[in-house]
Amino acid sequence: MSSVCTVPADGYTVHALSMGTHTGTHVDAPYHFFADGKTLDEIDLACFLGRAVIVDVRHLALERKAEIGWTDVESALAAKLSEIGPRAEGKIDIVLFWTGWDAHWGTENYFAHPYFAKQVAEELRDSGVGLIGVDTLSPDETVLPGEVRGEGMRPEPQFDMHGVFLGAGRLICENLTNLGRLAAAGGDRGGDSDVWVSLMPLSIKSADGAPVRAYGWRNGVTGQTRCL
Repeated sequence: MSSVCTVPADGYTVHALSMGTHTGTHVDAPYHFFADGKTLDEIDLACFLGRAVIVDVRHLALERKAEIGWTDVESALAAKLSEIGPRAEGKIDIVLFWTGWDAHWGTENYFAHPYFAKQVAEELRDSGVGLIGVDTLSPDETVLPGEVRGEGMRPEPQFDMHGVFLGAGRLICENLTNLGRLAAAGGDRGGDSDVWVSLMPLSIKSADGAPVRAYGWRNGVTGQTRCL
């Protein structure tokens, strides 16, 4: 961000802003990976707002570059699994994974985030989930240029989660934060009340993705809106 006009010189303040479509907390549209996929402006705004399930997988994300499989996710979801499905059926179609890795934001360790196995995307896709969110750089493994791979590790990132989920016309939100605060919002008052989130992106025509002003709240709990 750079200054264009200032109050002392011009009587008002204006800044110029330059950034990528995947800067900070942002949403990926199908067009991000598929040339014939929908761009952000072609997606119904209702898809970015709704009830969400926060899945606590912190215990599975203690090691650098930990892979989280479907069995682990299924266990973490527990009773919530039956609540997930198509919105048209009155179910919850936004799933947010709370790994706790956002604590590493701004450090080299942030790139060694946990990631999810392909089956996780397949199972959530097949269940009717429309948007998944993570508090990491990506739901897929990040391999930095020149990174030395350990024995038995795949030589290149596979982007399985992106391929499966975006390929089905669904959405991915990355670099979320404060999911734990949202999960705990309201304390005893929150109870089992629904979690709602808004992950509305900037309105950019033909975009493959865009930054979002993410926030969430618990239904019926006032004064507990959390920035994500």
